[in-house]
Amino acid sequence: MDTASIVYLHDISEQEIFEVTNPVDELGRIRAEIAALKESEERLIAQIKEAGVGAYDGVAYRATVSEVAPRESYDTKAMEAKLRDMGVDNRWFIHNTKTTAGYVTVRVSARKSK
Repeated sequence: MDTASIVYLHDISEQEIFEVTNPVDELGRIRAEIAALKESEERLIAQIKEAGVGAYDGVAYRATVSEVAPRESYDTKAMEAKLRDMGVDNRWFIHNTKTTAGYVTVRVSARKSK
């Protein structure tokens, strides 16, 4: 990118900032919009989760709140120590152990028309 095409904020008005087609500014605006949308999404998800497990209908969408049970996992440090004592290579350990904690999820899908 040619640095001569970069416009500095002190050289333009706030209105012009939103009219600039510089890719740096456009990316910055998009990231700011995404951040604002993510905040709204988190707030709405929390509000829906507060209603508890179940299905909730809006006009155009349905949200389903599900609780995923926690899963047991092994003490990976103890396993690694035992495996190393037995001569097992670390590559086996990395590829064969997974830990997943329980969580609550919200799935939103378009409602089917009746």
